[in-house]
Amino acid sequence: MRQRSFGNAYEGWVVVGAAAVLYLVIGASVTYGLGPIFNELVDEFGWSVAATSLAFSLRTEVGGIAAPLVGALLDRVGAQRVIVGGVVVAASGALLMSMVETLWQFYAAMVVMSFGVSGAGSQVGLAATATWFERRRARAMSIMTLGGGVGGLVAIAMAALVEDFGWRSALRILAAAMLAGGLAISTLTRSRPDGHPQPIDGIGRDETPGGPSDAQRRWGIPMARAARSRSFVLLTLGMIAMSFATTAVVVHQVPYLEREVGLTKAAAGSTVLLFTLTSIVGRIGLGFIADRYAKRVVMAAATGIVAVGLAMLANADSFLLAMAGIGMVAPGYGAMMPVRPALFADYFGTKHFGAVNGLATMLALTGGAAGPWAVGRVVDATGGYVEGWYLSAAVALAGIPLFLFAMPPSSLYGEFRDAEASRPA
Repeated sequence: MRQRSFGNAYEGWVVVGAAAVLYLVIGASVTYGLGPIFNELVDEFGWSVAATSLAFSLRTEVGGIAAPLVGALLDRVGAQRVIVGGVVVAASGALLMSMVETLWQFYAAMVVMSFGVSGAGSQVGLAATATWFERRRARAMSIMTLGGGVGGLVAIAMAALVEDFGWRSALRILAAAMLAGGLAISTLTRSRPDGHPQPIDGIGRDETPGGPSDAQRRWGIPMARAARSRSFVLLTLGMIAMSFATTAVVVHQVPYLEREVGLTKAAAGSTVLLFTLTSIVGRIGLGFIADRYAKRVVMAAATGIVAVGLAMLANADSFLLAMAGIGMVAPGYGAMMPVRPALFADYFGTKHFGAVNGLATMLALTGGAAGPWAVGRVVDATGGYVEGWYLSAAVALAGIPLFLFAMPPSSLYGEFRDAEASRPA
């Protein structure tokens, strides 16, 4: 078994740090970095807001469709090999996007990029992180997702590149950065191997009779059984509602501030940094809280925060009020990133986490695909964002009771978790 030496450092934290950088280089580049080219495409090609938004919805939907496949690969071959392939495909998609001339070409390039991001974005880092932690799982995932928390830096850089060199050259520079940075950091991101000498979480375990041990930690409910549980259904429906609302803001924030508030492209792009930095409050604050209290309640609270922020956006009549609404949405969005996968790992274990989380991601991202498109349709129909923000707020509110009623699948624990614990080492 290959071993690595990091001095006195727990390798799990090294994986967390590497995955955070990878999330910034790959995931944040596509999540936030494409916002500054939105209006450029509309103006140059004459596409409608809804048609352009559909490409961003495709980004989310394709990522969701790819998630179960990526999850199965993660369980089979580990994180490192999946990451390398994902980086190459994502960078190729960015390069193809720089050469588009028609709407269908734009859609095709977005599909390619989205497949790549699925193999090198947060899903892979979260799956790797889940195998290294249990007691500190939510906080580890919180730190891992900080890569997305500073992802607004990518939006600022892209906005500057678009203004100085045009959107095509900006995408080519992005492709080169994704390829170089992603491949360099992939060597440090791996799943925890069996028999690793360091204790899980990096802390000693109680090895007294009846106490927890590392051997007892590697359990999991197979995807087919997990998907039929009431817990899985309720959590996934809640995530569909949450993704609908938050992805609509992520995609439309820059064009909204440009068109309705009157900001320049660079100024509107810079607000994405504020969004992502503010999301750190949710990622770290609620993420750490989730290791101490019921994660389903934390998710319900995060969803309520998003709904309040969207209602504020709908009533904003100035730049300051608009930013207050965005600043309210951001922590709820940030909390979703670490708490949701930590919740799934707690409920369904880590043995099949890649497949279970991949299926949940695919289903949840249907909301993420619908949100930007639906808001774009409302903008085309009404000429403004007010009704679109109200629609998103209503969908978010519907997710609160779904999380609250998603109790642990205790009926399955005897068959899988307890049975695994009782097996001889």
